[in-house]
Amino acid sequence: MMQTSVWIRVFLSAGLIVLLGACDLSDEIDNNSPRSEVVARVEKASEEPPGEHTADELPEAVAKTRDEILAIIETGSIRSLARMADAQQGFRSNYGNLNHYDHWYIMKRAGLDPLEKTAEILKQPFGIKDFGAEKYYIWPALAVRAPEDLDFSRLSFSERATLSELVGEDGIERMKAGEAYPGFRLAIREDGRWVYLLHDN
Repeated sequence: MMQTSVWIRVFLSAGLIVLLGACDLSDEIDNNSPRSEVVARVEKASEEPPGEHTADELPEAVAKTRDEILAIIETGSIRSLARMADAQQGFRSNYGNLNHYDHWYIMKRAGLDPLEKTAEILKQPFGIKDFGAEKYYIWPALAVRAPEDLDFSRLSFSERATLSELVGEDGIERMKAGEAYPGFRLAIREDGRWVYLLHDN
């Protein structure tokens, strides 16, 4: 009787192993299922040029300020944008002593609309400058790069195309001569304070 029960246990164990083996679909799942979101995100991040970040990485305070700027741009009012700039301590729009509204109005009259240009750069990935005590979130990410990193031989085809859209041929020639990024650029501090919207003439 004892020997019979041992044989029954052995038989059941063997059957269970076969059954579990037949139910193991891990290889099938690995081969046929879509890649996990985590893997896809990691691979996507590795494809992005170093120093570039996307909107989902923004701190809440920075995203809030960016959204306020975009909401003003939708109204088409330079005066409203200037009022927001006036409310920011130490905000800079130019390298002279012009007030923000006058400077941006003159630019628009000259054919360089600051509202359109700001909307354009805020669609781009941003870069981060870490000063230790504070971080600046800067659009576009290309504006954060050192002049030597903007050498055309070191840029991808898509980066060259983006630069052509943002700074035009004149800007590209200036960069080829060793200048830093000369186009519109915008910075928001980590705490949400809008720091500058600048353009090099």
